Amino acid sequence: MNENDIYREEILEHYRHPQNFGTMKNPTYEAEAIHPLCGDSILLQLKVNPKGVVTQVRFSGSGCAISTASSSIFTEWMLGKTVKKLKTVGTGQIQKLMRAQIGPARLPCMLLSHVVLQKILSADASFVSRD
Repeated sequence: MNENDIYREEILEHYRHPQNFGTMKNPTYEAEAIHPLCGDSILLQLKVNPKGVVTQVRFSGSGCAISTASSSIFTEWMLGKTVKKLKTVGTGQIQKLMRAQIGPARLPCMLLSHVVLQKILSADASFVSRD
């Protein structure tokens, strides 16, 4: 088994058994996005403590293996990070977390959870804040 096969298997495992999947009561922040071309949808919820640290994260929705796996991997990474740190995350970091070559047609699927996070972090976004 080569390295690409191992990463593909990790993606399939996160798709079959996504981490942090579901919803939470009383999130501090939540937002959602739908990929207009394929219909993948992600609702992302964060619970942030007064120091700005993500103490709980959940995602829900429906999507392909790539969007579900990347949301699972990305939400695992988010736990324990500060909101300040989340604001510095770029699309390249998501690609590194996935550790797989994703073609241009599937890139929007992989980045959907990042799009939702940007909505949450944007001062202009329409998100729910429950302090």
